[in-house]
Amino acid sequence: MKKSKKTKKIKSQFAKVFLVRHGDVQNPKHIIYGYLPLPLSTRGRAEIKRTSLFLKKQNITAIFASPQKRTQESAKIISQIISRGKIKIKTETGLRESGFGRYTQGATPEMVKKKYAKLVLIYNRQPAKIKAGGEDLAKMAKRVLETIKKAVKKYPRQNLIFVSHRDPILAALLKISGRDFNDLHKVKAICDKGAVCEIWSVGKKLINKTYLA
Repeated sequence: MKKSKKTKKIKSQFAKVFLVRHGDVQNPKHIIYGYLPLPLSTRGRAEIKRTSLFLKKQNITAIFASPQKRTQESAKIISQIISRGKIKIKTETGLRESGFGRYTQGATPEMVKKKYAKLVLIYNRQPAKIKAGGEDLAKMAKRVLETIKKAVKKYPRQNLIFVSHRDPILAALLKISGRDFNDLHKVKAICDKGAVCEIWSVGKKLINKTYLA
């Protein structure tokens, strides 16, 4: 049976987008590291190497990463394993850590609970209302998705990798899935360190292919 022209057109416009969370960070003081330039731990490098073995089979054209040290290091490991370093890392500020991370960086979780008790309560119960650092989840999702769409336009029908952070990745997935941003903590299990979430780019539309509980 011959495929219809419509089916062939959809297939020609199809591409995969992989959102990768950075690996575990070397953090002996157990602080909230936010925008601090902490490197990957031995465990984190191993996590990203395992992730890279999956991505090696995905015919990747380009790799984008947030400016933070842990994402840059993760992206370089991925590039080395999937292309022997031939794919150069493109830094995108739209993939950066959340504003909340900058707001609380350097403090331990215990310190944050004491100093920002009300803020922590809101973040845990209604994360969509958090605007610490001048950014809520809606704005976060918007800048991540704008970064992805810009890259997809530049590399049409090509598979791409974006290395970012948990909340920005989850905010983007919730947005394109039509979910409430207050579901952030319900779905965070899918975005552990070194995790890969998959989006399909079909024409101008982004479709989430990662199961959200």
